[in-house]
Amino acid sequence: MELRRSPWCAMPAGALALLLTALAGCSGSGGGPASSARPSASSSRASRSVMPLGIPGDWHLVFEDEFDGTSLDTAKWSTGNPFAPGAIAPPVNDKELDCYDAAQVAVRDGMLHVTAEARQQTCGDRTLPYVSGMVNSRDKFSFTFGALEARVNVPAAAPGVVANWPAFWAVGADWPHGGENDVMEGLHGLVCAHFNSAAASTGSCSDTGLTGWHVFGAEWQDGRVDYYRDGILVATLTQGITSAPMWLMLDNAVQPAIGGPTSLPATLSFDYVRVWQRRSPSPTGSSAA
Repeated sequence: MELRRSPWCAMPAGALALLLTALAGCSGSGGGPASSARPSASSSRASRSVMPLGIPGDWHLVFEDEFDGTSLDTAKWSTGNPFAPGAIAPPVNDKELDCYDAAQVAVRDGMLHVTAEARQQTCGDRTLPYVSGMVNSRDKFSFTFGALEARVNVPAAAPGVVANWPAFWAVGADWPHGGENDVMEGLHGLVCAHFNSAAASTGSCSDTGLTGWHVFGAEWQDGRVDYYRDGILVATLTQGITSAPMWLMLDNAVQPAIGGPTSLPATLSFDYVRVWQRRSPSPTGSSAA
């Protein structure tokens, strides 16, 4: 399985670095400064009625998880690889250096935590040097078009440098034809957003560090995706945008040739994940378990 941004990842390292540099100059800094304050469960509950940050429209909420409990809500999420499920599972991209271990996923203090650490583990037919976690909503929630948003604490390897290969994204079942929407992904120490499909792979990266707490969002429309960082529109993509239903993916992978510098242990945390759709959606707009 070569999921997870493989059109970009397959590029030679030098070419990818040049592309990211060029994109960084076009995207802007992507919002205000990081907040170091850790959100409380009560603040999450109080904010449930809010609309997508900076994304205009008449929205209704179709999915939310505020992570206010003490364990993962298995009515909404599964752990591990959605294509090869199990308590210990191989990664979705063969270039990752980590196995997925359900024990690396925890809900506490009003947040979801996905922790990568150095521990040798066998998964599939390989033994890898690291373990980490993934959660996904396959067969539990999917949607076509709408706004998706998460408040994320992005791990840092150094001030402003994203550690490892964290991501908040959505993917269609028939990949790459179903598409892949990477709302927040750490590439070469930068926060990036891009859309991959069989037709095209385009994206944009920050020109400043976006570690710590930030809100990452996207509005997925027919033939267009707008990306937001801390409520500020930072990129619009119109090539290769698909219209098949997607489910949500949250993971914290390790691969320094693609992501940022390896810095372990490292925890990717989510205050909330939400999805909205317009109150008068297009006929193809839907959400389904």
